[in-house]
Amino acid sequence: MLQHRTQIWHETLRNHPRGLVVNTAAILGATLIVGHTHSHWFWLWVVISLGVSAVRYGIYVYCCHSIKQHSAQAIPRHQIVLLHLSILSAAINWMIVAWIGIPEFQAKDKFAILIIISALAGGATGTLASLKITGKIYIALLIIPASLRMLLMDDPSLSVLAILGFIFAWVMMSSHQNNFRLLERSLHLARSNEDLISQLSVKNTEISNINSELEQTVEDRTKELQYLANHDLLTSLLNRRGLAEQSYQPKPVIHHQLFLFIDLDRFKHINDGLGHDWGDLLLQAVARRLKELVDELAAECGACHHSVCRWGGDEFAVHFICETFSAKDVHPACHYLQVMLSQPYQINGRQLHIGASIGIFEKRSEKLTDIADAVSCADMAASEAKRLGRGRIVFYSEVLADIQRRRLALSIALANAHKDGSLKLLFQPIVAAKSTEVVALEALLRWTCAEIGPVSPDEFIPLAEESDHIINIGKWVLQQACSAAKAWQDKNDDRIAPKVAVNTSIRQLIQTSFANEVQAILKNTGLGADRLVIEVTESVFDEQNMQQALISLLALHEMGVEIHLDDFGTGYSSLSRLHEFPIDAIKIDKSFVMSADEKSLAVVEGALLIAKKFGLKVIAEGVESAQQREKLMLLGVDELQGYFFGKPTEIATLSLTETSVPKLTNNA
Repeated sequence: MLQHRTQIWHETLRNHPRGLVVNTAAILGATLIVGHTHSHWFWLWVVISLGVSAVRYGIYVYCCHSIKQHSAQAIPRHQIVLLHLSILSAAINWMIVAWIGIPEFQAKDKFAILIIISALAGGATGTLASLKITGKIYIALLIIPASLRMLLMDDPSLSVLAILGFIFAWVMMSSHQNNFRLLERSLHLARSNEDLISQLSVKNTEISNINSELEQTVEDRTKELQYLANHDLLTSLLNRRGLAEQSYQPKPVIHHQLFLFIDLDRFKHINDGLGHDWGDLLLQAVARRLKELVDELAAECGACHHSVCRWGGDEFAVHFICETFSAKDVHPACHYLQVMLSQPYQINGRQLHIGASIGIFEKRSEKLTDIADAVSCADMAASEAKRLGRGRIVFYSEVLADIQRRRLALSIALANAHKDGSLKLLFQPIVAAKSTEVVALEALLRWTCAEIGPVSPDEFIPLAEESDHIINIGKWVLQQACSAAKAWQDKNDDRIAPKVAVNTSIRQLIQTSFANEVQAILKNTGLGADRLVIEVTESVFDEQNMQQALISLLALHEMGVEIHLDDFGTGYSSLSRLHEFPIDAIKIDKSFVMSADEKSLAVVEGALLIAKKFGLKVIAEGVESAQQREKLMLLGVDELQGYFFGKPTEIATLSLTETSVPKLTNNA
């Protein structure tokens, strides 16, 4: 028992400098991030925290010196108590800054502190694994008070974070307990090995064969444990830890470092459709093929180091270090790797197809980039490849990093855009082609981000759809558009009041409650269903979402709402789908209207022919000249929209003329 406590104490002291360095770095990081607040209490906290770190270091040095002087004696209890109290004092300092700072700090500072505290708690599961009770108390002091503070602030978003914090605390304490058990088991195995070796050393030559067998057993057990710790059990490739622990010391020459992050495309469809057993078999087949391809490329380029890792799920990582690899050969090599990974896989008589999106980080330097940093950069590039449509190869760059940071900032801001006053609606007229009478007003969304300024819809709408913020934003748009249309209708002659057209995302349509929400908005605003036009894109024809989208559109159509198909000709429309869906009109994309070539004209003529066969109206966007209007009218287009008839403007600037045609009084 004494030996066990001594080993635990040694392990505690061995890990203590790591935790101390991380804690001090976290204090300095928090100072750089939050220091602009000019709060006196915060600077006092910084001074006290650094003082605590200094005291912790002094206690550590004292304990280490005591071990050297009295290595054979029992560990003094007061040393253990001092070290434990110093660790808990650091946790209390972070608890204080979270408790006081969460209500006071700005959002970015608040989340920075939460991230730092979460990172410290996560790290503590390893660095404090030897402290069975103190480690858990440390984690609890870091997370639970901060979560409780957020819960008490009566902010829905912070309440969600608070609940996640409690869950995170439970997970971290469970992880700490597991790490403690693994440590005890490892120490027990180590002691067992020492005992075996000690026993073997006193045996005589008559039992030398038995000694050799026992020694081999110990060696095999150690190798097995090391292998299990550094390799993925399913694919036998390196795991994250194995990749990180690989050490390579380059010669003092320029090296070409290449890191690939590979994310399989369509793997989830196979995993969900055929089951996890088939998914595991496919991952094993991908791992074998990837290992062979990487070995082949490494041999061709003369790589001085290469490794393949299963990062997790359907993600893989490849690391090359070459001395002579030409930069111009990088993309062909990666393209070859992608093409070969996308070839069919024959598994148990079934042919399976997947693809691969690859993010690449490359650097030519004598000093190698840290694995964690290389993974982060390559992962960022892989995420961009996925966003661009899968099956892509994207190289990391500082420009990409800036774009990702901007996307993150915009995505965070979008969460509250529908209630912070940063959104507004403009309206653009849609006129009858022959009479130029305004028959509808299309509601167009504009956003001015508080931190960044005006943001184009082409940028923030896709972001909103990716993050599901489009659900709340879309509901806000529908509410505002219907209210504005009703107010405009009440102000003017009801007989000539135009309809209002609202663009609707596929994410909204596949909500089972969408039709009921539209009906409720119409009832609350008093706008008739026949005054509302819902514009959808050709994404409603996608097999994955088509069934629920069709249910929603049929319900809307039964209410009397018109359904228009926007951007016709740019997606994947199917004539059979036009027949199945309750479409009242198609809108030809402005790219075909604004282009003067014969191919674009053929698309317009084809759209007209299809529409007339199906009994649909045809609306053309992007009309900017009298010549375009004349040509489209002669072709038989029913309605027109574009700057020629009016730019998007606020509803308040619309008025009636003597010809009963609403026109813009201010086209700015």
